[in-house]
Amino acid sequence: MMKRFLLITICLLPLNLLAQSLFSIKGYGKAYKDGDKMFLSFRQGDQLIQDSTVVSKGSFEFKGTFKTRVRGYVCRKDNPRYAADLSDSFSIYIEGGNIILQSPDTLSNSIISGTPLNNDYAKLLTALKPLYNKRKKLDNPGELKDNTSANLNKTETTVVDNEIISQQFIFTDNHPHSYVSLLALSELARTSKNLPQVERSFAKLSIELKVMPEGKEITRRIAEGKKIAVGMMAKDFTQNDVNGNPIKLSAYQNKYVLVDFWASWCLPCREENPNVLAVYEKYKEKNFTVLSVSIDVLANKAKWLNAIKEDRLPWMQVSDLKKENEAAKLYGITTIPANVLISPNGKIIAKDIKGKELRDKMAELLGDK
Repeated sequence: MMKRFLLITICLLPLNLLAQSLFSIKGYGKAYKDGDKMFLSFRQGDQLIQDSTVVSKGSFEFKGTFKTRVRGYVCRKDNPRYAADLSDSFSIYIEGGNIILQSPDTLSNSIISGTPLNNDYAKLLTALKPLYNKRKKLDNPGELKDNTSANLNKTETTVVDNEIISQQFIFTDNHPHSYVSLLALSELARTSKNLPQVERSFAKLSIELKVMPEGKEITRRIAEGKKIAVGMMAKDFTQNDVNGNPIKLSAYQNKYVLVDFWASWCLPCREENPNVLAVYEKYKEKNFTVLSVSIDVLANKAKWLNAIKEDRLPWMQVSDLKKENEAAKLYGITTIPANVLISPNGKIIAKDIKGKELRDKMAELLGDK
């Protein structure tokens, strides 16, 4: 009886190993040098899985097991445990099978193939690549001669960014059963302005994807985004200014008010501040003001005050300095920068308008002169 049990166990062993979901990643790059260190990182629940290997004869390989499909990344030379920035990296989807990364030069220019999810990812990257290349050129425009050129560059950047977003939605709508689509929507849902389209595309996804953790988070963000919508009356709140004095949003009734959610540590927020400042200076005598709500915490108060000074922000600044800002929760803010534009009668007339869109909206409301 014992011999029979052992025989059955030995016969079943290969099937059990297959059930553990084996994967391999093989990479080939003409610019890779022997000895280049390669790092692999991905998560399994709360556990961070990390591995490393070295390039030999222009190639490298990782082998491992996983329990749950997940997106991870490979990076070259920079150890992700210690590096602030990864100079050469590439995202991958961890799933059973042989994943292939082939590159004419750097890791970041790899073409991925070999498994269903990574084949889907390759299709998305192919659609996005020309837009990413265009965006890269706009990010490095050389020396812009004047403000007109700088504003034109920002306008072109916004157009390309919108094209990138549109391509992602096209992909998700055409691949409703792909985990790649779920993660694409998860990223798009971080910007509240995208949430109406995210909701429409999310509805097309398979039930299997919707009940995954990322799907539940998208559902939560959609619900948060509906707390405040264009056409609703603004919800009043009170938060302290930099001197600890309570300030009510309703104190600014009878004015156009841009309620701006930001933080000292948020780089996109800081980059948008000059644009908000320009709009404020242009329309502050035309019944318009800004009320900024910082989501900085108490331990970060000095950095918040310093950021206000560095960015030369003259309008009212408030915060409750809590871990979860109460005004941000009230307005369903899940990512920053974010804003709502309120009319003199207290109605929300726009959400998340930045850059040229903000300038155009104010020109429409208060005139361009």
